[in-house]
Amino acid sequence: MTASFGMWRRLSHGVRFIALLLSIVATPVVAQVGPDPWEDLRIETVRIALVNAPEDPGERSALEDSARKALGLFPGSGFRNLLLDWGLGRVSGLARIADAKATLEPGTMGGVIINVTVTVREGKVATAPPAPGFPYFRRTADSVLKLKAVAATLAYANHNAWYAQPDAFLGANPLADGPSGAGWSAWGEGAYEMGVQGIGPLTPSIYVYGSLSYMFTESGGAELFTSQTRSYGAVEDAYGGVVFGKTWDDGRRLVVNLSAGRQPFKIADGMLIRITAGNGFDRAGLQLNPRWAADMLYLAEARYNNIKVAVFHFNPDELPPIDSQTLVNGINVETGLGTDKQFGLTYLHVPQSGYGYYTPTSSGTRAGLNVFDLRFYWQPTLTSQSGPYFRTEVAHQRNNDNVFEMRAWGGYVEAGCTATRWAWSPTLSYRLSYFSGDDPTTPTYERWDPLFSGGTPEEWVQGINHYKMFQDSNVIAQRLQARMRPGPRAEFVPQLWLFTADQTNNIGGTLSTLAGKPLGWEINGTFKYFPTRNIYIQSGVAATFPLSGVSDAIAAPLSPWFSAMAMARFSF
Repeated sequence: MTASFGMWRRLSHGVRFIALLLSIVATPVVAQVGPDPWEDLRIETVRIALVNAPEDPGERSALEDSARKALGLFPGSGFRNLLLDWGLGRVSGLARIADAKATLEPGTMGGVIINVTVTVREGKVATAPPAPGFPYFRRTADSVLKLKAVAATLAYANHNAWYAQPDAFLGANPLADGPSGAGWSAWGEGAYEMGVQGIGPLTPSIYVYGSLSYMFTESGGAELFTSQTRSYGAVEDAYGGVVFGKTWDDGRRLVVNLSAGRQPFKIADGMLIRITAGNGFDRAGLQLNPRWAADMLYLAEARYNNIKVAVFHFNPDELPPIDSQTLVNGINVETGLGTDKQFGLTYLHVPQSGYGYYTPTSSGTRAGLNVFDLRFYWQPTLTSQSGPYFRTEVAHQRNNDNVFEMRAWGGYVEAGCTATRWAWSPTLSYRLSYFSGDDPTTPTYERWDPLFSGGTPEEWVQGINHYKMFQDSNVIAQRLQARMRPGPRAEFVPQLWLFTADQTNNIGGTLSTLAGKPLGWEINGTFKYFPTRNIYIQSGVAATFPLSGVSDAIAAPLSPWFSAMAMARFSF
């Protein structure tokens, strides 16, 4: 008993601080760890189930509470796989606990539900912990060092890609070399990543963490832009960080997180910043999108209770042939973290960039761009309860460093309702988004700069096929979406989209002049299956149809674009 009591004292000494640092390291405005289906999703619910639980209700409640605190993952925070591994090690290090394991399942609001099974030791005397098994090199009550291993494969098929007229959409694209077009075309992709990552203490209140990995990608077949077989290998993760803080007796808490290196990054749901690395072309992996790490990210975060401030600088890892040499500085503020009402404010400044802005008579660059963004989320359903929710975001872009002034607007409103008591626990929603186009009759340049938006069709890839032709600029998109869970480890997400242009002038897009504002509509569906925490299977289909603004702007006849894909991902 003396040994177990000493172990408990050492663990409990850092539990409150560990829970605090997890609350900042695991929030949405952080570096992600690769293309993982769970990574950085908002935690909706954490369920603790005790095996061999004591009969006494008070003792059982105390054990569950201690396990929950040691795990350190709470609803409202962003999910990180490494931190779950770390938390499970701390739970297993408790004196009364023999083992702790976790499974994950999709939540009703697009987040993640964590199910933790805790096996209570039948005797009260602690035994020596077992040696760490695969994929861990070291796993103790306050540290973890593990292998990072990812293998993903994808098969993709198109029928009448680019509406069967690739030259009309890709004629000016310097990277297009024998793209897909009329009829059927198919290709395959693979991505393989290997490395190490870990987290551990320097002192009882200062922890260090890091990740280092190498990724190899390959593509073969008739892809959207080329039919050449390609492969590419390069370092993916290469970052490190330190986190520290303080907890006061009255419950106030402060956590500071500093990191630097090659690592992914996003802001909120990704309308401004989501993808900080380029994929496809010489790097292969166009649809798998396996690379996410920026060339360099410097990130400083501080969280005080439910308020967080992040200051950052990053250089995205763009494709070399079209590298704009963009640098981005910014600050992001979020309040109400972990509550049903959240406010966010972001400011971005681009001191350097060669990314072009074009009008009918002149040109400029992104350098000097300033972005002001405000958002509000009312989401009482984050805790997997039934009811309505509402989200909105509005942003303004200004640039006075060119021969013309830039004034652009973008944003969205989204409203929905979750019905957890219905079959498949559906969440139904409607989203209206607006990204301004340039009116050539004014002296001001109004075309929205999409920056590094993107992600998935549930984020800012607006239309599986349509997004490839018209990204988040000069577009008004309406989306009807249903998120359904036919089982605890399965999710089906159908979407219906309608797209119109803000302006018929589309210089800077795939078609420089549109015949009208109606662009197209799309219906798609994505099925996701999570047989285990380490295996992810996804399939999807999409059908996209042109409307008069596009079909009347092209002399040749257009055909509907159909696509289908299937992928599998294994990770540790």
